[in-house]
Amino acid sequence: MSNETETLQSKYKSDLIMWAGIGVVSVIFIVIFSVFTTTSPIDLAKKILSAILIMFLPGYVIVKLYLDDLKLSRNPAVDKFILSFGLSMVTVQSLSFLVNYFAVYGENLDQEVRIQVENLIPPMIVTLVIATAVGLKFFSNKIAAQWEKLNGWFQAKMGEMGSTLLLVLATALALATLLGILRLTLYIAMKVMGIQPY
Repeated sequence: MSNETETLQSKYKSDLIMWAGIGVVSVIFIVIFSVFTTTSPIDLAKKILSAILIMFLPGYVIVKLYLDDLKLSRNPAVDKFILSFGLSMVTVQSLSFLVNYFAVYGENLDQEVRIQVENLIPPMIVTLVIATAVGLKFFSNKIAAQWEKLNGWFQAKMGEMGSTLLLVLATALALATLLGILRLTLYIAMKVMGIQPY
C-alpha cells in the first residue's frame, strides 16, 4: 500500500515540478521582454499561454493518458516535458500544415481573410487532438475488440498483407475524417465571422 502511495506521489511530484518550471520560465520571459521591449506584459502573457496551449498541452494529455509510467532518464519531469513538447509538435503542427494546405488554400480567400482563418486552425486542432486522445483512452477496450475482428477478417481475405492494408485504410480514414471535421468547423467559423469566399 505504501509503495503505491509513493509511486502516486512521485508521479504528481514530477508533474508539479514540470509545471512549476514552465511557470517560472514564463514569468522570466515576461519580465525580460517587458523590460527590453515595448510590448505590454498582458500581451506577452497571452502569447506565452497560447504557445503552451498549442505547443505543449496536447502532448501532455497524450503523455498523461498513455505514457505516464515511461521513464527515459532519472528526471521524470524533464522526460514528460520533452515527450509532451515533441508529441505536440508532431500532432498539432503536422495536422495544421495539412489543414492549411488542403482546407485553407483550397478556398479562394482574400489574404487578410486567409490570415484570420489560419489563426483559427491551431486551437481547433488542439481541441480535436485532446478529444481524440481522451476518446481513444475511454473506448480503448471496445476499439481493440473491433480492431481484432477487422484484423482477423482482413488476414483471412488478404493473407499476410491484410494487417498492413487494414492499418493503411484505417489511417487514411482517420485522416480523411479529421480533415472533414476541420473543414466543416472552419466553414461554420467562417459563416459565423461573416467571411465569404470569392
